[in-house]
Amino acid sequence: MRIRNRASVCISLALTLSFLLICMPSAAIVAELTNGTLSESLNEGESIQYTIEVSAIPKQTRVIEINTDLMPVAGTNLWQIDGSGFNVSGGEEALNDHKIELTEVGEFPDKITVSVYGRVPMLTSVEIVDGVVVTKQITQTTGYVYYHIEALDQNRDILGTGTTETFSITIPDDEEFMSRLNAVADPDMRALIDDLYSRGLRDEAEDILQYAESPKDASIPVTTAVLIAVVLLVAGFTTGMVFGRIRAKNMQDFHNEYKGD
Repeated sequence: MRIRNRASVCISLALTLSFLLICMPSAAIVAELTNGTLSESLNEGESIQYTIEVSAIPKQTRVIEINTDLMPVAGTNLWQIDGSGFNVSGGEEALNDHKIELTEVGEFPDKITVSVYGRVPMLTSVEIVDGVVVTKQITQTTGYVYYHIEALDQNRDILGTGTTETFSITIPDDEEFMSRLNAVADPDMRALIDDLYSRGLRDEAEDILQYAESPKDASIPVTTAVLIAVVLLVAGFTTGMVFGRIRAKNMQDFHNEYKGD
């Protein structure tokens, strides 16, 4: 009886362990850096190249999704995938997409080599609004993704927890400008320059900052600074209007000449 009881207990334990192994979520997929450096912070527009080796792929995997926030560089594919047992969904055209899918054909190999060559997104852009140059800026600087990898089963349910590597974006011009701005002694002047800068009027803020930095007078009355800012804005607006009229006249002359022909 004791032998039978022990055998029953062993069988029960074996069945329980087997059930737990089947039902337990798969471990995280592994991405090991084999080439390049993944810095915590990168400058906007900076180019970067790295290679990772993807392994620990769960047996139930039918699709591997890989995402990145990096932008493609002209003349070079964003993604280069080496391995067998899978297809790249979308073919060659998908190699510049932010998200790429590897679909199983037969069986995924133990390891897949993924190379990425891209550039960091630009957070700043310049527009001309009514003759005034305005610099716009995306406020989010953290949480950008080098890669985010997930394994999916045949129902496209996520297996395990996936793996992610992130970076933040710095704007060198901003850091230099703010360092100079913090050195301005007059708090009212500092606030005015900061306000212009944050509104995207970078040229006007730079002009006033240079005036504030001049050895002759590191502090000028705020009213004077406001007048300077207004003059600069009016000058920019006038210049834009003049160039706009010239451009419109040239287009009209071209149109008349075309009709005459």
